Amino acid sequence: MKINLVSFNPLAADVAANTARVLEYLRAPAPKADLLVFPEAALCGCPLFDLFDDKHLLAQNALGLKEIAKETKETAVVLGYMDRQNGASVTAAAFIYKGKITKIFDSETLSFKGTQIQFVVGSPAHAQADPDADATVFLTAVPYLKGQIAPRLDHLKKYAKKHAQPAVLCNLLGGGDGMIFDGLLAAADKKGNLSLLGEPFREQVITVDLDEKYPSVSYKTPVQEELLNALAFGLRDYVHKSGMDKVIFGISGGIDSAFTAVLAAKALGGESVYCVSLPSYCTSDLSKTLAGQLARTLGVNLEEVGVLPALGGVKEAISHIVSHPKDATEQELQSRLRTTILGALASEYKAMLISTDDKSECAVGSFVLYGDAGGSLQPIGDLYKSEIYELAEYLNRQEEIIPRGIIERAPTSELSPNQKDEDQLPPYAVLDRMLRAYLEEGKTAEEIGKKFRVKAAVVYDVLNRVNQADLKRRQTAPALQVSAHPFASLLRPIIKKVNL
Repeated sequence: MKINLVSFNPLAADVAANTARVLEYLRAPAPKADLLVFPEAALCGCPLFDLFDDKHLLAQNALGLKEIAKETKETAVVLGYMDRQNGASVTAAAFIYKGKITKIFDSETLSFKGTQIQFVVGSPAHAQADPDADATVFLTAVPYLKGQIAPRLDHLKKYAKKHAQPAVLCNLLGGGDGMIFDGLLAAADKKGNLSLLGEPFREQVITVDLDEKYPSVSYKTPVQEELLNALAFGLRDYVHKSGMDKVIFGISGGIDSAFTAVLAAKALGGESVYCVSLPSYCTSDLSKTLAGQLARTLGVNLEEVGVLPALGGVKEAISHIVSHPKDATEQELQSRLRTTILGALASEYKAMLISTDDKSECAVGSFVLYGDAGGSLQPIGDLYKSEIYELAEYLNRQEEIIPRGIIERAPTSELSPNQKDEDQLPPYAVLDRMLRAYLEEGKTAEEIGKKFRVKAAVVYDVLNRVNQADLKRRQTAPALQVSAHPFASLLRPIIKKVNL
């Protein structure tokens, strides 16, 4: 029996378009197969959040299944959709053959062309096998997490070996609201060998013949490369599904904007990336030089707009109220004026404004609300600063893509003369370990101080910054989620006093 696994990228809630694309695959002349497999949530898309309970959307899913059923002849289709079960909305699967629709909730074994196939909506990690099945098909919608592709393949192989039956996996593809689905396609034989493997993060079809013996394959992509591919794909899909094809952001000669530029160029091509240098009286010549060097290497657009005229104009406009703004006021004003300029250029170019803030900055609130936090997406918002440096070194392993000067210079927002991030914060290598311990491991201030040999006053300062930044974080754009602990999953009260 031949099975086509489809790495399918639906648009959330657009059932009509998703149905039309399923039909295109069904009508395609090649490759021919007995069964066409789409992932969980293929018809409805994901994530849906409150739309998951929308009655109109549920009705559209039912109509979509009927449209597909009209065209199933010799090739059967199984795909994920949304339905109601026991009064609740669920993702289910539909097996469609010769006009008949068989609904599958969780798991069902069906006889098809002399083969007993168990269809499972969910992962092989905890699936219960049907001993009478000849093969198992897993339909999943598992969001990508860094380093987790290999373990998911191991679960598939262990399932196949334990139950002595071939097993195939079809995961959802696409990006939405920060989530990234990798479209993983794979097959394991009954001995637990990985027999076929698709390329994550791209639309494709792979054909599995259950009666054929394949040489064993393996997944060898380094975690760093996997993560870069995930972020670039997530950025591209978010931009394109928003109806745009270009991005714009400020470039400073620092590591965050440099790494964002690399991702944007990888995702969209340099010609669709607009980097804008926004110098003020605090901006060093080195920043301009490094930004220019990076832009030339990546082939992105680089423009310069000085912020001083706008800064002077605003200061003059408020001079009858505030004759000499405080340093903090002027620093925040610079950042907000930069975002105002970027927003104007974004409208002019019909480009998406994106933020270059990282997870470390988001954690301690070292960004300006309505300033550098402005944008429609945070591509690196789920990466700690130390992770970005590690990825920069990986990028440069064969040739210098990110200039060495950017990697080696001390991080700075350049909102005041000679300012450095470490004037107020521990070195990022230390800070990020503290943040992980607090946000991900639930360690107390005392435990963190002992573990990392940091003075109590420093620990309390960092943790207080984290707790005071909830309002700011709540108002930032979605971040591409690649970790098990993104800020999107951390819902904390804004008005509070956390006793450390």
